[in-house]
Parts: sequence; C-alpha cells; structure tokens
Amino acid sequence: MGILERYLGYHFLRGYLVVLLVLLALFGFIDFVDELSEVGEGRYRIADAFLYVLSTYPSKVLEFSAICSLMGGSLALAGLVRGSEILAMRAAGMSLGRVILALAKVMGLLAVLLMIVAEYFAPMSQQWGFIHRQEALEGSGALRTEHGFWSRDRRKFLNVRAIVHGRVPEDVDIYHFDPAGKLLAFIHARQAEVREKGIWMLEGVTIKTWNDGILQTRRQPALSWRSFLTPRQLKTLELPPETLAITDLWHYVRYLEATGQESEQYELLFWQRVLLPVSMAVVLLFLLPMAATSPRSGGFGWQVAVSIVIGVFYFLATQVVANLGLLWDLSPLMTALAPTVAVLLLAVAMLRWGRN
Repeated sequence: MGILERYLGYHFLRGYLVVLLVLLALFGFIDFVDELSEVGEGRYRIADAFLYVLSTYPSKVLEFSAICSLMGGSLALAGLVRGSEILAMRAAGMSLGRVILALAKVMGLLAVLLMIVAEYFAPMSQQWGFIHRQEALEGSGALRTEHGFWSRDRRKFLNVRAIVHGRVPEDVDIYHFDPAGKLLAFIHARQAEVREKGIWMLEGVTIKTWNDGILQTRRQPALSWRSFLTPRQLKTLELPPETLAITDLWHYVRYLEATGQESEQYELLFWQRVLLPVSMAVVLLFLLPMAATSPRSGGFGWQVAVSIVIGVFYFLATQVVANLGLLWDLSPLMTALAPTVAVLLLAVAMLRWGRN
C-alpha cells in the first residue's frame, strides 16, 4: 500500500473501532445488567458475570462487523471530505477508483482477521465463559478436568472425555458402586446421542459387571441410558451454537443430517459466519457516493445519517429474518443471504439515484 492508501486505511479503521467500542460498551452493559439477575445462585458472583460478558465480546465483534464497517467508514469518509482531504488526494493523482480500491483492501484484510476470530478466538473465549458461568451457577456436582467432564449422583459416576461438535459426548464412562464402595458395573460407550427427557442413546457399548468376584463382559451396538444430570449440568456439557467454530458448525450440521435430526439453527449460524466477507463487500457500495462527494456540495451530512439508519436496519433485519427463517422452516442459506441482498439492492438504487 502507498502512503495515501495507508492514510485512508488508518482513518477507516479508526472510525470502525470508534463505532465498535460504542456498541460493545452499550450491549455489554445491557448483557451485564441482565446477568445480575443470576448473581447469588450457586457460586455466581458479580465478578463472574463481568468475566462472562467480556468472554462474549469476540462474538459480538463478528455480529457488529458489517454495521461498524458502514457507520465507521461513513464517519471516516465524512471527516476526510469535510477537511477536503479526499479532494487533495484526487488532485494529487489518486483516482476515485484507487480510493475505493484502498478501502476494499482494508476491508478485505479486516474480513480475513474476522474470519480468524470466528474460527479460533471467539469460540475459545465464549466456550470458556459459558463453561465458567454454568459451573459457577451449578455450584457443585460437576467438574471439568484434564480428563474431561465428571459428575456424580450418589454411587453413580459419569465421565465424558470429549465433546465433539460442542454437543456430542464421546468416550463416555459410567461407574456404579455399591454402598461399601465396590465397583458393581462399568459401562463404556464410544459415543452418545443426547435425547429428550434425560435419555442418552449410547453407541458402541461395552458393559462389565462383577458378580461374586467374576467379571462378565458383553458388548452391544446401542444402549438406552437415563442420565442423572440436572438441566444446568447438561448445559455445562453441551455448548450453544454461537460458541462453535465455523468448521465445528459445518461438521455438526453434517452429523445432524446423517442422524436425521434438525440442523437449521446450526446451518443458519454457519452461513452467517461464512457470508461475513460478502456483507462487508456490500457495505462498500454505500461508501462509493460519499467518496465522490465534493466538500462544497454539503451532501455528506445526510449520507452519514442514511448510512447510520441503514446500518441499524441491517443489524435488526439480520436478527428478525433469522428468527422468521427458523420459524417458517426456510432455507438457512437464503435466510442468511436475505438481509445482505436487500441492502445490496438498496445500495444499487442509491447509486443510480445519485447519478441522476
């Protein structure tokens, strides 16, 4: 990048970060106030609520990416136009196409960083926050160690070594002891499917029992087992969709489809994350008229106002359309694309109106 391109990128990122910090502070405060209703349950304290809200920030950065690009970019360009800096750049030989290309490069780099956040940092942060919150609310009875998830109910113990796709228990061990502390039965399952009413369908099962000192072993392809986990312990074991990485969402969708289960919620979130660069590219179209605005025309004020209104509309439309798509059983891909397509059509209409 040249000096002028870096200068444009600096102002764009500064505007982006200003809007992002405002939104994070606003929504973070709302979430924190909402969490205060849970403070006092189990070992959950104000510090835990604060840490949980902070752990959700990387995911919020993804949710706000498009609206921050639109609002932040509009504010940045408005400042440059007002100070005649865009005019000076163009007088120095930087064409309008190069101005847009510079913005596209910055947004492209930002989109790559956001995809890395979506794949690695956001899931890691939110999973930690979610597990920490559930364990604090539970207070006792469940434990996560380097050997997996442990829970007990009187003389029964459950150990889950791994959670695949955030919701599928793997390498499951169940121990049953007598009142004297002697092991009566041991069940090992390769994988488990968590069903309704606390029923687990164990797959690849090995059962070992001790009768009068004699070990008996038998194997079954499947076994229905009623779990003793409380609803809150089960939440600790199962991670919500928004805590999963993009690749985990994809594999879990394939797993749900293979087992005949509903996958629309996870598939919708997957497409929303994957289409993040597309939504940012559409946002770039709204910045075209502003980059071409003359400081004497005075038109950048209403353009910033329109960008802010459209940014809020896009954010709200994404939430509403997502819920309606799940309610009406629409295609997750089309549901994820609908708000972006609507904004794209609006941007094209504004560009045509601006030319006329």
